[in-house]
Amino acid sequence: MRRGRTARALLAAGAFASLLSAGPGHAAAPNRPALLPACAYGTSAPGVSGFAARVERDAWSYADRQPGDAPTRSTTARAFAAAEVAYVYGLPLVEVHDTIRQFRFRNTTVSIAELTTAASRRVVSPNVDTLYTVGWLSLAQQPLVLDVPDTGGRFYTFQLMDGWTNSFAYLGSGSTGTRAGSYLLTPPGWRGTVPPGVHLVRSPTRTVWLLGRTLVDGAADLPKARPVLQHYTATPLAAWVAGVRGRPVVFDKAPPAQAKPATPAGGDFISTLNRQLVLDPPPADQTCVLDALAPAGVQRPSSSALAVQAADAADVAGDPSASPLPAPDPAVTAGTAAAVRLIADAARTYRATTSTGRAGWSVMTDPWIGDFGRQYLGRAIIATDLLGANVPRIAVYPTSYADRSGRPLTGRSRYTITFPKGQLPPVKAFWSLTMYQSDNFLYANNSNRYAVGDRTGGLRYGKDGSLTLYVQHDPPASVAQRANWLPAPVDAFHLILRLYLPKSTALNGAYRIPPLVRAD
Repeated sequence: MRRGRTARALLAAGAFASLLSAGPGHAAAPNRPALLPACAYGTSAPGVSGFAARVERDAWSYADRQPGDAPTRSTTARAFAAAEVAYVYGLPLVEVHDTIRQFRFRNTTVSIAELTTAASRRVVSPNVDTLYTVGWLSLAQQPLVLDVPDTGGRFYTFQLMDGWTNSFAYLGSGSTGTRAGSYLLTPPGWRGTVPPGVHLVRSPTRTVWLLGRTLVDGAADLPKARPVLQHYTATPLAAWVAGVRGRPVVFDKAPPAQAKPATPAGGDFISTLNRQLVLDPPPADQTCVLDALAPAGVQRPSSSALAVQAADAADVAGDPSASPLPAPDPAVTAGTAAAVRLIADAARTYRATTSTGRAGWSVMTDPWIGDFGRQYLGRAIIATDLLGANVPRIAVYPTSYADRSGRPLTGRSRYTITFPKGQLPPVKAFWSLTMYQSDNFLYANNSNRYAVGDRTGGLRYGKDGSLTLYVQHDPPASVAQRANWLPAPVDAFHLILRLYLPKSTALNGAYRIPPLVRAD
């Protein structure tokens, strides 16, 4: 079975009590042995804990309702627990492959020279500040060379994510700068000669998701930004050495999005995970995790060239049958379903933890974001609703689902947010405040205004130098207020405040974002 993948909102209130109270340790049910070794659960962090305790409770609760003697129920519980953990552990890998396959072109940079609108449905929580460049890059055959032009100081960033959603390298503003450069992207274990003048970038996996963002100052700036996109190229190493350069794909209008397949569940998820593990195995120090998940059908991946080639071909085709399970297991199906609920509950807990003392804003600056290591549950939370999030030093995304009194945001009320003079978001690049519906996509409105930020023209400042934004469904009464209006849907919504290249005060908590104040 496959479940429909919908973007689930991370609510600011209503923390899941059992996750908050359970510690990070491996807690088995009373008088029962632990179902899985501790390595399967990874590490925990503030707001993301209780993983093992939750799985143990879920698994025994399920097994105790099934027929059979004690040894049979123990086997059932172990299969359930392994499936629940396998889903949490493997979800980012499955999501990356399913997401990048939408972009159709492999080993090619694909850019869209069009600003994001409410019709965009390719990625959740899209921004409207930059033009997107994506790359479905495969290093299964040979390394690739990425060439970037001199952007003349125009902000851009190329985020290079491995198959497990770790941002292992950045090119561009805040990292390598905005001058022209060539970068050799190599797979694990590669040994070869790096061409003169080319910078070596080692990827932890054969699959790389390139997610590029190039700043554009509204529609009038598009003719100047488009040539930049045309000089982002990816070329196989052998061809690059021979003088050939890849041909980028630049769309003036976003092509119709391919429907992303529903996230697999049950045995389908396990078989899909097994196939993708062959292409992109985890770090060697996580082998214990794969062994622990064997009761659900998870297998240690083959490293043979033929197996990699077959998995690569199946991945291109999106064929989950490449590594089938012998037969559906009800415990495995139930375990992956439980994992969906576990991730959603953990997300609520994490959102509440990161909102404490911040007047309705959840500020996620944890160092593990984008560099997850063994933080498996946190990684699954980000993959579910913020897939492709940058590491904090490149961008942070404070999010608000509630006003300063903790009441959920809704278009049935009116709100203001006031930045005192000198207290605009502290950034080295740019900032914006973007409106999202409950499905994590932009809100279609007659003004076609989806965000307000430091490049929004015509904003009205108060006599004291402050900036007040009006967040509501209906247009404000006065002309001055309408200039600072961010349209909201009639029902539930949330806001994301993007800070690109945030200053230290935004990362260490010294800067406090003004709250949303209900005006009615």
